[in-house]
Amino acid sequence: MRMIKLSVFALMVFTVGMVWVSCSKPPEAEKEAAKKAMAAAFSAGAEKYATAELETANKVWDTAESQMKEEKYKEAKESYIGAKAAFDKAAAAVEAGKKAAADQAKAEKEATKKAMDAALSAGADQYATAELETANKVWDTAESQMKEEKYKEAKGSYIEAKGAFDKAAEAVEAGKKAVADQAKAALKTLEVEWNKLRATAKELEKKLKDKKQAWTADAKAIQEGLGKSKKMIASAPAEAKAKLDQLKTTIDRWEATFKEMAASAKAKATKKKKS
Repeated sequence: MRMIKLSVFALMVFTVGMVWVSCSKPPEAEKEAAKKAMAAAFSAGAEKYATAELETANKVWDTAESQMKEEKYKEAKESYIGAKAAFDKAAAAVEAGKKAAADQAKAEKEATKKAMDAALSAGADQYATAELETANKVWDTAESQMKEEKYKEAKGSYIEAKGAFDKAAEAVEAGKKAVADQAKAALKTLEVEWNKLRATAKELEKKLKDKKQAWTADAKAIQEGLGKSKKMIASAPAEAKAKLDQLKTTIDRWEATFKEMAASAKAKATKKKKS
């Protein structure tokens, strides 16, 4: 009987000793498992698409790390096990978070597309080209990020692009006024040049010969073009400016032609005088 009691006592002492030893040993296996779960969560994209779950897991991990430093191995073991479960949960939540982020990015894209259309409709491609170019660059960045499935970054870029398109639309009025002022100045200059050109043409009328038909057609086009441009300035200054640039090219061409004709006539007169 005494031997049985001693055996039982010895078994109890051995069991307690084993438990003590196991509790006094650092839980490296549990830590390593939690560490692998953490790496898997980050690799899956939990820092972007499961931030709340990842934050919770990191807190449990930090607790386990503190307990390890304090050599509270039993508590640390439980904390590492809890951290692993939390990291697994964060990894599992990524897919749903990614879908939600993609949906948000798509919604921002739609809003930005409307802002882009509004800017173009307002005339930003003619009167706010610098602002529109900036907006288009940000839009292109957002589109690239969407293709790469960087949904959070894409969402931010679309929001930025929307602001840029709104700014372009707002800049149209000032840009339109600036172009209108340029068109008015160009018209004033061309009218003066046109009057001089007509006077020169009248002086050289007899020398026009084979050029007379072309001059008559261009003169009519210039006269009508100046009148149309003047009317267009208020409503469509960019088109008016473009038309005036075309007319200037025609006027400059005839000025050069008349100069050549005048120089040729002068040379002939000089030659005749000498002979």
